Amino acid sequence: MLILGDSRELLRTVPTGSVDLIVTDPPYPTIGGGNSESGTPGHRRPSGMLASNNAKGGFEHNDIAFREYLHDLFRVLKDPGHIYLMTNFLNLEEAMAQLRRHGFKLHNLLTAKKQNVTPNRWYMKNAEYVLFARKGAAFPINNMGDAMCHDWTNPVGAKSHPTEKSVELMERYILNSSQPGDVVLDPFMGSGATGIAARRNGRRFIGFEIDPPYFATACKRMGVMPCL
Repeated sequence: MLILGDSRELLRTVPTGSVDLIVTDPPYPTIGGGNSESGTPGHRRPSGMLASNNAKGGFEHNDIAFREYLHDLFRVLKDPGHIYLMTNFLNLEEAMAQLRRHGFKLHNLLTAKKQNVTPNRWYMKNAEYVLFARKGAAFPINNMGDAMCHDWTNPVGAKSHPTEKSVELMERYILNSSQPGDVVLDPFMGSGATGIAARRNGRRFIGFEIDPPYFATACKRMGVMPCL
């Protein structure tokens, strides 16, 4: 089920304890590695930095705070259940604090190493953080031999979303923390990588997206009729 709209409102319509797994790359503020317009050589961005450095990461609607939706994510997740929440270094501490504040227990900090880098003056960024947490009692992942640091192929070139993730990355988390027939939720689905991974592996999927163009792309990629 794919629904166009604001997840902060749509989550209120999801029944309590009806979701088996949450996998999401939520919106959060981003910064570049310096401002090329400052005129000061020491503040120039490295070559390749995004031209737009407006803390929006190249897209709108990313000024949503973790506290605005984590209470509902905790409510709709089954007990026990897992959540995978992606973030960057700038927002890592706040994300961890808000997860705890809303009832989640942190299991681990996973690192997804990319094959490309984001230019930065303070070490080039070639990895992303994934907070792995739970609701309720602890239970193991399906592949207990999996490692917390792993490589993945980041989509490059003509992306369907500025922060698009690979289907294989989402698939890894879905296979480790759910079973066939389970319900997977992504309240910030973007262009639909989580949904593709869920459907590919026999899981049911609920996806929300606020931006109409990205919502249309997700529907097209998954080949499903949207719920407008």
